[in-house]
Amino acid sequence: MPIPRVAPRARLVYPGAVRVLAALAVLSCLACAPAAVKPPPPPPAPAPPRPEEEARAALARFSASLRAGRWGDAYILLSARWRGRLTPDRLAADWRGSGPVGARALARVEALLGAGAPVQVSGRVATLAVGEGREASLLLEEGGWRVDALE
Repeated sequence: MPIPRVAPRARLVYPGAVRVLAALAVLSCLACAPAAVKPPPPPPAPAPPRPEEEARAALARFSASLRAGRWGDAYILLSARWRGRLTPDRLAADWRGSGPVGARALARVEALLGAGAPVQVSGRVATLAVGEGREASLLLEEGGWRVDALE
């Protein structure tokens, strides 16, 4: 008996329909994809320190240097007028020679700074009132604020 021959199956191809379905599939994937993510904006630049804050910081560094006996660090923070007259060794000798007067002046300045007392700035001069008619004063010189007097 002869083997019956099966007729080849007819192929149904709808090229137009396949293209439409493929385009719909691509569009649906794009619709589900997350939107392009924008990078976050850069953080705002910090505000430059105000002159009062800079003068206060210089006075605090100076007093901390004196308290710790770091004469070279304290010397650098002196005004040009005092740096011209002193050396770090001479500053140390003068400080030791001031006895309780220098220690009390330093304690007043540190207490006022710690309490947040205002440092007044007028042009190139900054002052911290430390008592009746007395003040710590700083001068704005090349390189920043420099201590000119504790009282």
